Amino acid sequence: MNTTKTASAKIFSKRSKRGESISPGVDALKRLLKNRMAVIGGSIILIMLILAIFAPFIAPKHYSEGDLELNYATPGEGFILGADFMGRDLLSRLIYGTRISLTIAFLGALTSFVIGIVYGTISGYIGGKVDNIMMRVVDIIYAFPTLLLIILLMVVFKTSLSPVSQGMLIKVMVAVDNYFGGLFFIMIGIGMTSWVGIARIARGMTLSLRETDYVQAARAVGAKNLRLIFKHIMPNLLGPLIISVTFQIPRFIATEAFLSFIGLGVDPPTPSWGMMISEGYKTMRSYPHLALYPGIALALIMLAFNFLGDGLRDALDPKLKQ
Repeated sequence: MNTTKTASAKIFSKRSKRGESISPGVDALKRLLKNRMAVIGGSIILIMLILAIFAPFIAPKHYSEGDLELNYATPGEGFILGADFMGRDLLSRLIYGTRISLTIAFLGALTSFVIGIVYGTISGYIGGKVDNIMMRVVDIIYAFPTLLLIILLMVVFKTSLSPVSQGMLIKVMVAVDNYFGGLFFIMIGIGMTSWVGIARIARGMTLSLRETDYVQAARAVGAKNLRLIFKHIMPNLLGPLIISVTFQIPRFIATEAFLSFIGLGVDPPTPSWGMMISEGYKTMRSYPHLALYPGIALALIMLAFNFLGDGLRDALDPKLKQ
């Protein structure tokens, strides 16, 4: 025991002499980098992000460029990974497909995080009747299935209203959806429902944090409510909420892939891995690679975010430092 204390004292003394201090952020980053699976997951995400950004320069061809005379070309016949039923290069469509999955991943995470932390923090800080009302709204939204909401949005705006309605708002929304290749209503559906879990976590932690000594001290010296919320409470919520959002990202990607698989996702010829699997599984006996490669890409990106989420949890949770 004495030996351990002496060694610790020597280390602390050396650091003090050099003027070194390790901030919590640097300490968390070091722990994250020591997690091999998290580093692998982060590297995969980074590679796919680069592919998504520079797709026009990396992909051998444009995703919609095809030749019916070369349909179902096998790998090596002028195509690295083969061609689909319309003679379109499979590798190019896989590369462009990273844009769809990562767009859903990051926009879904950003929407969920921003709305959830603001809503939950305000609810928990105010408390009382306001808290009860705000949480009942959360319960109602939480009970409504995300997939059903997105399907209803697709049916209403893409089939029912858009052909007959003259409303400017609907025309604008449909035009924006067309611009994003059919992603707009998927993003709206995910954004409307994905934040409720984050809001519940933020609200529960805020109820505890608002009674802490440093918050009470700040209130005693005259700090305003907004300053207390944004300066003293929200910073303490960032770690757990970032971890929670990271674990939600694979669900966002899976939602888009499922909708594209059943034909309610992106608009053709915009490539989505879910749509590519749907097109490829019909010829699995003869051309298994058409469904296999997008399936591998989809599994890889979802595993990568799960690995990164595990690493962030281990790095940011003070209870797991040892």
